[in-house]
Amino acid sequence: MTSHPLKSLLQLQLASDASSVLHLSSVLSTLSEDSLCPSPHLQKWTSRVTSLIHSKDAGARWAGMCIAYRTSSLSKSTMTECAQSWAGLALSILTKPEPLPLLKASIRYLRHVLSAVTDVPELQRQLATPTVPKFSQALVYIVEKAADYELKALAMDTLKDMVVLYPSLNRASSSSITKMCHQILNGSAPQRTNKLLLHNAANVYAVLHYTGGKVGAANLWKKSVDETLQCLWAASIGLRSTFPVNNSPLPSSELLCDDPVLAVTLNLDRLQCSVAALCSLLRTTVQRPVQVPIGRIMEFCLFLLACTIDEEKDGHVDATFRALELAIVPELQSSACDLLCCLAKTIQHRLTPYVSRLVVMITYHLEQNPLPEQRCRLLKCIQTLLSNSFSPSSELSSTRLVKAIMLSLMPLLSTKSDARVGETSSVQSKKGRKRRRDYEGDEVFKLSKDVICSSIAEGAVIICALDALQVIMRGAELQPAIRSLACRVLLSLSLSLTAMSRSSLSQDVHLHGLVYAKVNGMCLELARGTTSAMSRSLSLVLRSTVTEGNEHTMQTKLQLQQEVDLLLHPRGPPLVRPLPHVEALSLFRAEESNEELAARTSFALATTYDANTMDVAADPIVVTPTPQSTQPVLPHLPMPTPKTAAPAPISISSPVPASQKIMSEIAEEPKKDSADVPSAIPSQQPTKSLLSSSSSQEPRFIPVAVDDDEEEEVMPTIDMESDSDG
Repeated sequence: MTSHPLKSLLQLQLASDASSVLHLSSVLSTLSEDSLCPSPHLQKWTSRVTSLIHSKDAGARWAGMCIAYRTSSLSKSTMTECAQSWAGLALSILTKPEPLPLLKASIRYLRHVLSAVTDVPELQRQLATPTVPKFSQALVYIVEKAADYELKALAMDTLKDMVVLYPSLNRASSSSITKMCHQILNGSAPQRTNKLLLHNAANVYAVLHYTGGKVGAANLWKKSVDETLQCLWAASIGLRSTFPVNNSPLPSSELLCDDPVLAVTLNLDRLQCSVAALCSLLRTTVQRPVQVPIGRIMEFCLFLLACTIDEEKDGHVDATFRALELAIVPELQSSACDLLCCLAKTIQHRLTPYVSRLVVMITYHLEQNPLPEQRCRLLKCIQTLLSNSFSPSSELSSTRLVKAIMLSLMPLLSTKSDARVGETSSVQSKKGRKRRRDYEGDEVFKLSKDVICSSIAEGAVIICALDALQVIMRGAELQPAIRSLACRVLLSLSLSLTAMSRSSLSQDVHLHGLVYAKVNGMCLELARGTTSAMSRSLSLVLRSTVTEGNEHTMQTKLQLQQEVDLLLHPRGPPLVRPLPHVEALSLFRAEESNEELAARTSFALATTYDANTMDVAADPIVVTPTPQSTQPVLPHLPMPTPKTAAPAPISISSPVPASQKIMSEIAEEPKKDSADVPSAIPSQQPTKSLLSSSSSQEPRFIPVAVDDDEEEEVMPTIDMESDSDG
C-alpha cells in the first residue's frame, strides 16, 4: 500500500529547512489537487508550511512562501482556512529588508489571495479590508526604494490590480500612488526611463480614476488627460527651442538646465513617457461615458508630424542645441505615430475627418527616404489609420501614398545587372574571361551575394509595406494607371520570389515564407473581382501559389482550395452600378498608357522589352555569325548577302565600315550608354525588371558580347568588277 503524497513529502523533502530549500522544485511539481483533498495529513502540511515561513533562515522562508502560493492555487478551501495567518506573515516580510526572491514570492502570494477572495464576502471583510491599504503602501515603498527593475515592475503590476479590484480601499492611498507615477513619468536624464517601468507606471496611472467611484471617475479621467496633454506640449516645445513654434497653446518654455545634452534628453524622455501615459488612458475602461478631446490630441499629433529640419529660428541660435534638436526629429515623428495608432484603435471611424491631412503628411515623410526603423513606424501608422477609419476621398493623395509605399518594395525586384550576369558569363569567350580575371580584385574571393534585407528593420519594412498596400488597395480611390501598375508589381513579386533563395532575401530564413505568403494572398485578393487586371493572369497567380517544394499544412491547403473556388465561381451579389471594362486596366506592355509608362519609369521599372532595348543600345553592336547554330533573326538589321562566304563583322550604323571606323565606334559606344537610357531613370540607379506577359510576343533583341581586347584581322575587300585573275 502506497503512502499519502503529503506524508512522503513531510517525511523526506520537508524534514528540515535545508532539505526544503534543496527539494523545493520536486515538492512543487509533486503537489496536485488530489493530494490536497481533506485528509489527516493536510493539517500537518499547513502547520509545516507555517513553520517554514516563521523560520530564521531566509531560504526556508522563501520555500515556505512558494509552497503556500502553490497550495493556495490548487485548493481554495485550504487557502480560505490559512489565508489570514499566511497573509499576515507575507505582509510583514514586505516591510523588512528581505532578499529579492522572498519579496517576489510574498507579493505573488498576496496578489493571488486578494484576487481570489473577491467572491467571498466574509474574507473580504476579515482579510481584504485591513490588508489591502497596508499592502498598497508597501508596494509604493518598494517601487520608490527598491533597486531591482523586475521587482519594481512586479510591484506596480500588482498595485494596478489592487486599485481595480478594491478602488474604495485604495482611495486614501491615491495621492501617494499618483506621486509615485509622476516621479517615473516625469522622465530622467542622462539615462532614459526603463521601458518596463515606463509601461507599468503608465498602466497604474491610467486606472487611478477608479478611486473616484462611479460618479467621480469620469472627472478624474478627464483631469488626467488634460494634465498629460499639458506635459506633452511643454516637453515638445522644449525640444523645438531653435525652431519657430507656431500654433501651440503654451508659450515657449525656458531651458531646464544649461547643459544641452541633459535638457534635450530630459525633454525627449518626458515626451515619450507622456505619450505612453496618454495611450494607457485612452485604452483604459471608464465606467461612464466620457468625451475624448480628439481635437486637442490631433492638434498635438499634427504639430509633431509637421516638425522638419528645414526651419530655423531668427536671431542667435546655439549650435549645440540646434544639432541635438535636429537629430531627434525622427523621434518626434515616431511618438506621433505611436499616439495616432492608439487613437485610431480607440475612436476608430471618428478619426475620419483628419485622415486626409494625416495621409498627406505621412506620405511626405515617406518620400524623404527615412531610415528603415522610421519608415516601418510610418507604414504601421498608415496601415492602422486606414484599417480603423474610412479611406481618404482625394484620389491624388491616395495615388501619391501608393507610390511612396511601392518604393519600399522595389528592393525585392531583381535589377538589370543581376539579370544579365548569366547572359554575360555565357557568351564571353575563354580568352575574354581570362583577361577579365586579371583585373579582378577581392570580389573574386567573395563566395556569397549580399542579402536584400541586411537588418531586421529592413525585413520589417517589407512586411509593413505589404500590409499598408493591401489596406489602401481595398478601398481607396486610385488612378487606373497606378492601380494597374501596383497589380503588375505584385504579380512580378509573386513570380520573382519563387526563383529567389531564402538566404538571399534575409539572414532570417522565415522572412521569405512570410513575404511570399503575403504577396500571394494579395494577388489572389486582387484576382477575385472581375474588374481587376490580375484576373487576366489567373494561371500565373495559381502557378506561383502552388509550387513544388513548398510544405502546406491541411489548413493552408483548405484555405487555398476555398480561394481558388471563389475565383472560379464567384458567389458575390451583382452590383447595380455599371462596371468599367477590364481593358481599362492594363497588364500587358502593349496596352500600357502614357500615364502608366510615366509612373513606371518614375520607379525605375523596366519590362523585358525595355531591358532588351536598352541592351541593344548599350552593348557592343557587332554580330558575328556562327556556322554551327542557326542565324538569329534580328529586326531592323541588314542581313549579309549569300554571296559572301565569310563576311566581315557588320555594324548597325554602317553596312561595311572600315576597320578603323569599327574600332572607333566600339570605343565610343559606352559613352553613348547614358544617353540612350530615358531621363526619368537615373543612370546610377539600377533598373528593376518588371515581368511582362507580352514580352514573348514582342521582337526580342539578342545581344552578343564581343571581347574588345582581342584584335581581329580584317579581310581585304575584293573588287568584284575587276577582271584580273590575280
